[in-house]
Amino acid sequence: MHEELDLDTTQAEPELLWVVDQRVSRPGSTPPPRKLHLIYRLHISEETRARLATEEHDELEDGSHEVGIIEWVDHRKAGDLPIFPPIGPAVASLETPHATASSVALPAVTDENYTWV
Repeated sequence: MHEELDLDTTQAEPELLWVVDQRVSRPGSTPPPRKLHLIYRLHISEETRARLATEEHDELEDGSHEVGIIEWVDHRKAGDLPIFPPIGPAVASLETPHATASSVALPAVTDENYTWV
């Protein structure tokens, strides 16, 4: 959260929503890692949101930077977003932003159900 948004979460109370097991091969020569993604929910006020970063700068191999625009969207639209791990449908299925998740474990991400873009 700090790297992407410049958000200090030390005074927040994150809530663990989901766990996603990643067992998927990645493109290139890097050996496939096995990762366990812990997905947390953190509610922030409009006042705090107004102070957050609006751009993300990723350094490229040539030393230049790619600029990404940070956009806030309604959680119900998350199912259509290219999010990894692929939690968009789970986020979109929540009745409200404060709703309880029906299950902590989401389906594992494997070579059988995920293709890198």
